[in-house]
Amino acid sequence: RKKRLVYRSKQRGWLEVDLLLGTWASENVPSLSLEELDEFEKFVNLETIDIYNVLTLRSDVPEDMKASGDDGWQSVVERIQQWAKDSPLGKADKEKYVEVKTRNNLI
Repeated sequence: RKKRLVYRSKQRGWLEVDLLLGTWASENVPSLSLEELDEFEKFVNLETIDIYNVLTLRSDVPEDMKASGDDGWQSVVERIQQWAKDSPLGKADKEKYVEVKTRNNLI
């Protein structure tokens, strides 16, 4: 199941989503709990445009995928969005692009 989710994250068909979601999945999916895997799978099942909009902060995390509390805990999707916001992938650095793609078996 984890391998399938990583694959689906890397092969969305949009370069931006493939890079951001695929890289996050490669780094984080192996350590997710079953509950977190369910949440991640629900996110991966969204339309690619909706995933893109969440990753690029064009839209907020869907209500049903937000953490339910004020204890500072973040849902998987909120953690992905925060990671994407802080990721160097959005910066135009060709060497970093090639390095990340190679390290995560995307090229």
